[in-house]
Amino acid sequence: MAGQQSTRMVAMLLAALVVAAASLPAATAYGCYDDCYERCANGKDDPVCTKMCNQACGPDDQ
Repeated sequence: MAGQQSTRMVAMLLAALVVAAASLPAATAYGCYDDCYERCANGKDDPVCTKMCNQACGPDDQ
């Protein structure tokens, strides 16, 4: 009986870790587009940088 309970706890902990890891990229990507565009365009308006940074960071980060 105790073995089943610890197995369930490990499974629940593993599931919680997977959920937490899935949200990590979204949290670390915040500001990605602005940083990418600043580095690429160097103060100019450059559509190539817009396309590249949208691909690298995702269009929703703007």
